[in-house]
Amino acid sequence: MRERVAIKAQTEVRKPSGETVMDWDTTVATVWGSVNGLSSRDILQAQQANVIATHRLRIRYRSDVTHLNRLVWRGRTMEIAAVVERDSRTALEILAREVQ
Repeated sequence: MRERVAIKAQTEVRKPSGETVMDWDTTVATVWGSVNGLSSRDILQAQQANVIATHRLRIRYRSDVTHLNRLVWRGRTMEIAAVVERDSRTALEILAREVQ
């Protein structure tokens, strides 16, 4: 786990005009993790399970990471498709897809 990954949460922000918009500015935590691109085979397997993913991330276990969060790694933003507990709740494996 040599990469820094920021976990982001969506919050409601009120503009000066009174309009409310959803924003991803809130950083829940910045953690160490490993990030790997999925192979073509892994992508096809994920699609069979109705999961669209391009990357597999592994971080230490946290109870506050869900599919409602986003991840930022090396300036690249990723939506979480699935979160799986691994190794008796010592790690999380996250399938994510890069967004623009």
